[in-house]
Order: sequence, then C-alpha cells, then structure tokens
Amino acid sequence: MANLVEAAKSGNKRETLIALRDKLAYTIQNCDSGRDMASNSKRLMEVMSELEQLPDPEAKKESKHDRLKKKREAR
Repeated sequence: MANLVEAAKSGNKRETLIALRDKLAYTIQNCDSGRDMASNSKRLMEVMSELEQLPDPEAKKESKHDRLKKKREAR
C-alpha cells in the first residue's frame, strides 16, 4: 500500500487518489462500525469514480493503424 502522506506531498493527483483508495479499502475491511463502513464505502466509490475520469499514463495509446487493423480482423 502506497503511503498516503507521501503521495499527497508529491502533488500527483492520480497517485494520491490511488493511495487514498487503498487506505479506504483497508479501513473498510477492518471496520467494526456500520456507520463508519457506510461513510467510508461512499467515499471509496467517489474516489474510484474520480480515478476513472483521470487519464491512465500506463494505458497503451492505440494508433489509428492499430484501430483499423482490429476492425479488419473483426470481420
């Protein structure tokens, strides 16, 4: 699990959200309070939604050539 404080200090929003997501998931997994679980679950869903909206630098950029090739192969 990435260190949330270090991720926040880095200024990298994606890394900070990933660290926050992991921290929330860990907290939910070890939670005994139903009220805390509900609020943390809601926040986890919000964080995951925010992450989905950010571009993934790890994702391979597909070229126009690759897209056309896939179309031809799908026929």
